[in-house]
Amino acid sequence: MYKLTASRGFSSDNCSAVHPRVMKALEAVNTGHVPGYGYDCVTAEADRTFDALFGRHVEVFYTFNGTGTNCAALAHLVRPHHGIVCADTSHINSAETCAPERIANAKLLTLPCPDGKVRPEQLEELLGGWQSEHVPKPSVLSLTQVTDEGTVYRREELEVLTGIAHEHGMTVHMDGARLANAVAANGNDLAGTVCGVDVLSFGGTKNGMMFGEAVVFLTPELAGEFAYTRKSCGQLPSKARYIAAQFLEVLHDGLWLEMANHANRMAMLLYERMGALPCFRAPFRPQANEVFAHVDGRIKWVLCEEMPFQHFGPEPDISRFVTSFDTTPEDIQRLTDRAMELYSKIEE
Repeated sequence: MYKLTASRGFSSDNCSAVHPRVMKALEAVNTGHVPGYGYDCVTAEADRTFDALFGRHVEVFYTFNGTGTNCAALAHLVRPHHGIVCADTSHINSAETCAPERIANAKLLTLPCPDGKVRPEQLEELLGGWQSEHVPKPSVLSLTQVTDEGTVYRREELEVLTGIAHEHGMTVHMDGARLANAVAANGNDLAGTVCGVDVLSFGGTKNGMMFGEAVVFLTPELAGEFAYTRKSCGQLPSKARYIAAQFLEVLHDGLWLEMANHANRMAMLLYERMGALPCFRAPFRPQANEVFAHVDGRIKWVLCEEMPFQHFGPEPDISRFVTSFDTTPEDIQRLTDRAMELYSKIEE
């Protein structure tokens, strides 16, 4: 029997446990035989739950992981001569090992976005530039929500960006690995958080699930033959009920937003605690569940060894702290108390 001894920390919401209700939901469907590949009653019920969530019919396809979900969605929307417009800091460009270009077989057209957000003027300038058969044709705008820099697109921002994209005949994809945190940051306004989006990568793993994501076609007519795309991209789960059951559990009564709102509140608490201490400098007020802070270099590595966090962000020498559905005020207190203990010894 394995005994997990790793310290609780703030490295990523991928590191958190599975919500107890999700674990029970997995146990509940772990019996008997049902048709594979999504032709089962649990998956059908999850599909209806997604329809209810969005208040209209959407086409839903369950997948394994974030990178595969993005790649399958993008591969379905492009041809080899197409370009995918995205922020240079987006996850599909900076943290997916060229997988979107390899699998979707289209070029990423990146825009410099230090805070993770594509600006309308940038998109207009790119689309207004030289367009001919000698350069990739911008076909998809891919936005990340929450961005890897911890920022959140608001409804009014999305209305403008997606409007420009649609005017130029583009489709809009959203990488929603942390969609729940973005919706929570936008006052639980799901419609505003995905405003104008055609195809959504709906995240689950970072928000209390064991594994599993979904490609949601908010423009259902684009879903034609995506079943083939999903299979050819290696993202068709044979035992789909285990992913569907998790989504069904977190979506049917709002648990997904309960978890995300808690994670966001813990990020704000961490930010406030850091602001009161001399060993931290947190220049950016968190918008969701990511806090970026400069940690005194004399204590940084010892502190990170004991309560892990990451070392990247929108500024040099800044660290990223991610809170999860199971982060507690006591976790934050332990981090800040230990930081001050280390700092005080150095200052003596």
